Amino acid sequence: MKTQILHKHYTALDGLRGLAILMVFCRHAFLTTHLHSLPTRIVAWLGTGGWLGVDLFFVLSGFLITGILIDSLGSNRFYKNFYIRRSLRIFPLFYGVLLLCWILTPVLHLQWKPGHLSYLFYCQNIMTNLDPSLTSVPPALNLEHFWSLAVEEQFYMIWPFMIVMLHEPRRIMRFCVSMIGLSLLLRCVLLWMYPSDTTIEWIYKELPTHADGLLIGAFLAAGLRTWKHEELLSRFRWPTYASAIGAIAIVAITRRLDFHSYLMSSIGYTISAILFSSLLLNCVLPSTRAYRIFSLPGLRFFGRYSYGIYVYHLLFSPLLTLMLHWLQARTSQAVGAALYLSLWFGLSVTIAMLSYKYFESPLLRLKDRFAPPENRPLNPSIDGLARESALQ
Repeated sequence: MKTQILHKHYTALDGLRGLAILMVFCRHAFLTTHLHSLPTRIVAWLGTGGWLGVDLFFVLSGFLITGILIDSLGSNRFYKNFYIRRSLRIFPLFYGVLLLCWILTPVLHLQWKPGHLSYLFYCQNIMTNLDPSLTSVPPALNLEHFWSLAVEEQFYMIWPFMIVMLHEPRRIMRFCVSMIGLSLLLRCVLLWMYPSDTTIEWIYKELPTHADGLLIGAFLAAGLRTWKHEELLSRFRWPTYASAIGAIAIVAITRRLDFHSYLMSSIGYTISAILFSSLLLNCVLPSTRAYRIFSLPGLRFFGRYSYGIYVYHLLFSPLLTLMLHWLQARTSQAVGAALYLSLWFGLSVTIAMLSYKYFESPLLRLKDRFAPPENRPLNPSIDGLARESALQ
């Protein structure tokens, strides 16, 4: 007789999503405040590290998606259920936003290029590296941040087939470690052969060179189905210490927190993935301080709407920047910047909430109708994980 897996929803993972989206917003916010005082420069310098929020999203997505796939192995609807449920979560908002932008073309006088068609096929990370002008649609749209959506979708297309081929959690873990090693080696070779800012951008936006977070998240999911939680946490202790020292060394040597350095673009992605994986492991253990912190309602609130906030917050930033200049001209640089950031953030969150309630949620309710979860044998090695990916 089969029994249903009790997939417990770890509230702290919602809080981790909340942290990730706040980091991303800070990254973009402090690029546009136009303030030059010393305190602002310090805050802006810290904000440049907000790109790591995307890497945290990657770790969470690899972890959650791999857990779902492993627990679904052997089901009759393995591929069908996965892709239907993923499509209902990801595609409506993504393609809905693109459709809205296309409808607004005559109103905003948008100047599309043939290369923008790549967004329809989740190839924008590749095409924007070939033609950086494709990151925007003048004069009103900024699509720069959509690259990470392409990386995740490419991973989702490949990963279910790899899970079926590897099948066993231990084999999945070995594969993840080998792929992380190959990704690190590929980055080092590219930087050695073609040392330039262009190479750094290619490394940052492509799946083969920026897969560490997704793969180490997958490693954790398989590990929790192989070892006890405490044992896996113990195995990560020394890699975490070494990564923390490595991160401090990179910042000390480069004096920067962003990814535009050879050290960060080579070993930095692996280091950040290990640090975030250690944080994630603590967040699924209810007795830890990390679990209590990231279960706070405020962080969970932002985590709930993180996908929408991510998509919307930068979309119309060229128009919002005009509002910054208008506010600063009528108040002061500091007051205008504070008002601008408050309005920008509040507007992004509000739109994301409305989008989730009236557009995304009705479609999400179709998941169980078109892709009903099957009864599966109880997996005794883990008491269950949330059934959504991180960024989406």
